[in-house]
Amino acid sequence: MAAIQKEGQKEVRIPYKLSTAFKYMAPAFRMIDDIYYIGSRRESGHLITSEEGHLLIDTGFPETGPFILKGILDLGFNPKDIKYILITHAHVDCLGSAKLLAEETGAKVCIGEADVKAAEEGSPTKMGLIRTPDSSLFYRVEFFKVDMPLKEGDAIALGDKEIHVYHTPGHTPGSCSLGFKIDYEDHEYNAFLFGGASQDVFEDRSGFGYPSYRGTLQDYKNTLDRLENFQVDIWLGTHPNNNRTFEKLELLKKGVRPNPYIDPEGWKAYLKSLKESLKRFL
Repeated sequence: MAAIQKEGQKEVRIPYKLSTAFKYMAPAFRMIDDIYYIGSRRESGHLITSEEGHLLIDTGFPETGPFILKGILDLGFNPKDIKYILITHAHVDCLGSAKLLAEETGAKVCIGEADVKAAEEGSPTKMGLIRTPDSSLFYRVEFFKVDMPLKEGDAIALGDKEIHVYHTPGHTPGSCSLGFKIDYEDHEYNAFLFGGASQDVFEDRSGFGYPSYRGTLQDYKNTLDRLENFQVDIWLGTHPNNNRTFEKLELLKKGVRPNPYIDPEGWKAYLKSLKESLKRFL
C-alpha cells in the first residue's frame, strides 16, 4: 500500500512496491522496425513509433510507471510525443500506471468499452487485483478517466501506422487485441497483440480471497476460435512469456536471421497450446 505524507494541506503519495519493480525491471529495446519493448520481466509494455507521434500499449503495475518513462527516454524518444495509451484489459498489471503516464505524456487513454467502468471506478475481478480506492487489499490503483472507449472495428491512425482494434473478450469482458502492418526489409508483415491470453482468471482462487470472475469462459473459447483465422507474422504479448520475448532477444543479439520476432509458426503453436490448456476448464 502506498504511504501518504502531508505537505501542508496537500497529500503526497509515496511510491510503493519499488523493490519488486527493481527486481523485475528490464532494459528497453527495439524488437523490430518501429516496435519497442518497454516492459518488465513479468508484464509487457510496447511502444509503437511514427513520425507523427507514438503509441504506448499497456502501463504495467502502479509502481512501474517511472521505469516505463525511463525506458522511453533511454530509447531516445520524448514521452510528450506519445499520443495514445492503449490498455488491453482492466487488470492491475496493464492499467496500473495509466493515470501517471497519461499525466506525464498528455496522451489519450483508451480501453475496451466493457472495461471502462473498472478503469474509472474500480471493480473486484478475479485475478485482476482491482479494488476500489478505500480497500487495502492488494493494490491501490489510481483510477483514471478513459478518453476513448474501444470497440470492435475501431482504427487509430498515427503517421504511417493504422492500429486496428479487435474485441477479444474472455480474460476480461472488454479485452481488446491490436493488429497493424509494418514494412521491414522490403516485406510487409502483420503484427498482432493478443490482449488477454492468460487463463488464470478461470482458476478457483476463492481460498485466496479473490471474488468470482464469471461469465466469459465461452467468450474466451470463441475468441480463440476466431483468432485461428488471423494471419499473424509478429506476435506480441501482454506478458513476455506469451511470446518468449527475452528468449528471442538473445537470438536477436546473436544476429540470428531472419529477425526472431517474425514467428508465424510460433503464433500458431501458441494458439494451439491455449486451446489445449483451456480443455481443463470446459
